[in-house]
Amino acid sequence: MNSKSCSTSKVSLPLLALDIGGKRIGVAVSDRLGFSCRGITCLFRNDQGWPRQVNKLVTEYGIQAIVIGLPKNMDGREGAQAEDCRKAANELAQVIDLPIVFQDERLSTWTAKERLFAQGLSEKKVRAKLDQTAAAVFLEDFISAHKELTEKKHA
Repeated sequence: MNSKSCSTSKVSLPLLALDIGGKRIGVAVSDRLGFSCRGITCLFRNDQGWPRQVNKLVTEYGIQAIVIGLPKNMDGREGAQAEDCRKAANELAQVIDLPIVFQDERLSTWTAKERLFAQGLSEKKVRAKLDQTAAAVFLEDFISAHKELTEKKHA
């Protein structure tokens, strides 16, 4: 990516997750201990100011690093969508001086949809919350896969 992408050793909580799509960007945050993640908003990709909007959220929530969902094919290979996410991450890195890491986001949208329907939400409300909930799903996966993040906070 660029010099701002990093290994997880430079990542600490709280984290902000971005589910970057062609039209929308779902945004989720973790708490300071890594116990919970929640969707907070959805930004619009065609808004040229989206990186600055992310920067405002970083400041508001005291974010220490950004996790971007990387859409991979089911066989694990990266395609055009993954390339687009990497380009968006480079764009974001021009505005935000924080570690940026990627997390496999396969099946996060499906999981998010299942969660939202289980809450009894209508199809319309599910669509409105889907991207930010998907970001929360892969942020949970990232934190679970990197237990050292929560161990740092509990030590």
